[in-house]
Amino acid sequence: MTQTFAATSIASFAFVVILVFSAGAVSHGLLTDDALRLWAGASTAADGQVPIGRIVAAYPTLPFLTTTLVAWLAPAATPAPLLVAASLFGLVAAFCFRSFRKAGLSIVAASVFTILITFHPALLRAVIAGPSDMFLAAFLLMLCLALYDLRGRSGTSEVMGVGLALMALAFSHPMGATFAFAAVPFLAFAVRPVLVASSPLNVVIVLTFPALFAVVAFSYVSWIFPGDGWSFFAAPTESLSQWTAAFAQMFGDNLGGGLALYASLTMAAALVAGAPIAVVVLAMVYRRRPLVVPAVIFGATAIAATAISVLSGFFGDPAAIVLAAPVLAAAVVIRVPLARERLGLTTALLMLGWIGGLVSLTLVDPITVNHFHAVVGHGESERLDALSAGGAAIGRDGVLADVENAPAFVLGRGRARGILGPQSEPFALAMLFARIDTPFVAVPDPQSNAGANDRLNKAFPLLFRNGAPGYRVIYQNNTWVLFEKIKNYSDNSN
Repeated sequence: MTQTFAATSIASFAFVVILVFSAGAVSHGLLTDDALRLWAGASTAADGQVPIGRIVAAYPTLPFLTTTLVAWLAPAATPAPLLVAASLFGLVAAFCFRSFRKAGLSIVAASVFTILITFHPALLRAVIAGPSDMFLAAFLLMLCLALYDLRGRSGTSEVMGVGLALMALAFSHPMGATFAFAAVPFLAFAVRPVLVASSPLNVVIVLTFPALFAVVAFSYVSWIFPGDGWSFFAAPTESLSQWTAAFAQMFGDNLGGGLALYASLTMAAALVAGAPIAVVVLAMVYRRRPLVVPAVIFGATAIAATAISVLSGFFGDPAAIVLAAPVLAAAVVIRVPLARERLGLTTALLMLGWIGGLVSLTLVDPITVNHFHAVVGHGESERLDALSAGGAAIGRDGVLADVENAPAFVLGRGRARGILGPQSEPFALAMLFARIDTPFVAVPDPQSNAGANDRLNKAFPLLFRNGAPGYRVIYQNNTWVLFEKIKNYSDNSN
């Protein structure tokens, strides 16, 4: 009862702190583009404005469906992605605390270690990035601990634990799918040597079967919805191109074909800096292979996943893999007895890992760093303008806007209900007949990043500067203009 109460208290504390932290980050526009798309897509789906085929075939599946369900159940304007991400963070904190206590640590030591690990900069970044990254963090921890169990016992339950973790990773985040794919060649080393000696291929097939079956089933479901299959609300190709440009700008434009190598080496350095306890403690017990091999396999998989992501171009921004650092730290404390015997050394290494994690984020996640510099240096940005414009549209129904191109507009408004986006009939009619006849219309500056790809700007090139006949400006900032239709305008014109 005491442990349950303490774990609940830790989870509640983590939930409240992270919710406030996330709200502050969102209000300043510190969100990744993938998180914005997922948030806007889930809000739109919860309001019934997304076809069922696109909902069923949406990817990443777990965070999208969970966020959609929470948005549907919660009151209007509730920040559903923040609630999901903060709840997952609280669950991870409670799990770490319970695991530390079960391993024999005192309440004080377990609390200190939980705070140092769960509030690691990589996990704080994951909360800001949204539910997808937090699902990735939870299932990475599940996989890392399952690898330790598999190496120790290799029973049926341990095999299923690894298989389920790989399946969950594949549907939690594009980089989770990369991680599951990259883990395949290493799985033969994860089981006890006596089992691998007879048939290593059978071992790998058994471990990967749940993930392979789920992928085939998802592909079939996507295929039976013509035109809606494999709809990515978090576009991995776009996020990778942005990350590549920011990474090349930081390290030089002459990386060329060595980008994957540089990215892998950078991720390896980030893991060492963010989880020095894994390096030091495992070096001290290097002769005990059941304690060392699972962590080495996990780290090698993280580095390989980074290379695969950059080389293939299919899985998006590899920065999310930096979550492997706090996951490794937690697993070492839970599974390696020496880490719990030398509390002073463990505490110092976890504190050093927190500092190293903060430094490593500047290397592996240049996009977020650029967003932070833009907010701090300029105060106002296009994303903040979109949030403000969405806030100005609160309480106004029938707002014509290309929210698929500018998902931050949906976030600023709170919900997608009342927004006439590209999936709506009025938007299609406006495009077809080149005529706007909705109560409101919102457009960004054609010279801005969002405005350059805005469908309304392409169909009505002078809309932002001159407006439309019968409309007046009711809100304007540096990037966005919100127009309202003048009442009885059509009657007066007659």
